[in-house]
Formats: sequence, structure tokens, C-alpha cells
Amino acid sequence: MAIGLRDQVNGVRVGVRYAVAEHAGPVGGDWYLSTPLPGGDVMLAVGDVMGHGRAAAATMLRLRAAMTRLALAGDEPGTILAALNRMLCRRSATTLATAVCGRFRPADHSLTWSRAGHLPILRATAAGVTALDQPAGMALGVDPAARYATARVVVDPGDLLLMYTDGVVERRDRAIDQGVQGLADDVRVAMRGSAPGERLRTALDCARRDNPDDDACLLAAEPV
Repeated sequence: MAIGLRDQVNGVRVGVRYAVAEHAGPVGGDWYLSTPLPGGDVMLAVGDVMGHGRAAAATMLRLRAAMTRLALAGDEPGTILAALNRMLCRRSATTLATAVCGRFRPADHSLTWSRAGHLPILRATAAGVTALDQPAGMALGVDPAARYATARVVVDPGDLLLMYTDGVVERRDRAIDQGVQGLADDVRVAMRGSAPGERLRTALDCARRDNPDDDACLLAAEPV
């Protein structure tokens, strides 16, 4: 997968790996955000529109744009996901998507986040790699009345957060939980063998893409 490293965003270093399904052409349905917000916060997000090709990409662009607009307006993650859900539910054709988004506040090192049927955020620290507790929230596009709970965690400098789509961890011959554990194991090795300033890049380098038939997106972020 291609790797793209960005400069610090409001005190958060962000790196991304992104790849489109090999059979789907140049466009895909996965997306990510690392958007600086008024007041100094940062919106971090990853999403996955079901399907491939131009139709999935068009829906992805609409969801990504709406998420950006709502985040810049000051909406919290649960409110943002509820709005995206209603937007998809209004479409005549059935379209489903999953997403996870979080507002990181450098002032107190807190991440407030919500999920819509998405895989858990991984947190890598000196003690190991664990999945954050998952707040309740169904996939987007199922029920227009769905609500999205929020959770909060403190992320210290030196910790690494990972958001990702199922193309990073899913494989036909194993359960997806095993894929998530495999990603955690890869990142754990990277954290142990890297200097503090190189952990993010090394974690992205070490993370394997298990399913070339699906779009894949991996976002890593660390407070600095």
C-alpha cells in the first residue's frame, strides 16, 4: 500500500497507508480524515463504503465531505455519524458504510470517539497494543433513527492510535478478529524495535495488507 506522511496537525503526527482493490480500478470506497479544527483540536476518521468502483467512490466522497463540514462546524463524533446515517438512509438505493471518527484535544490529550459498525481503534503503548472499548453504533444506512454513543480515552505522547478498514485485516481463511490481532502483533513488534520518532513510520511499514481484493486504509496518529 502507498504510504503518505503528513506534517504535524495541531500537535498530532499522522501517517496513512491506502490501497484500492486490485480488480476495481483507480477508485475505491475507503476514506480517511486528519483535519485541523478551529480551537486547536483534530478530527481523525476512517470509513468504508460497501462495494467497489465508481459508485462506492462517489458515495465515499459525499460522506467524507459531509463529515469534514460537520466537524469544522463543531459537531461531536456521535452527532456526525448520526447525520451521515440519515443521509445514507434517504438514498433510494441501499448503500451501507462503516466509519469511526474521533476528536482529539491536545489541551488535555483526550480522544472522544464514536463508531458506526466499524472495527475497534487500536492503541499502542510501551506496555503493548490493545483495542479501545467500543461504543455502541450500527453501520450507516440501516436505520434512520440509529444513535451513536461516544467514548473517551486519554492518549499520552508516545502512544500510537490506529484506525483501519477491513481490507487491512480481513482474509477468507480466518476470522476477522484474528486479523485484528495480527495487525496488533505487527505494530507491537514495530513499537519495540523503533526509536520514538520513527514508531509511526515503522508501524505503517510493518502492517501487512491481507486482502488485495478489497480496498484498504490504515491511519496511524500520535500526539507529539
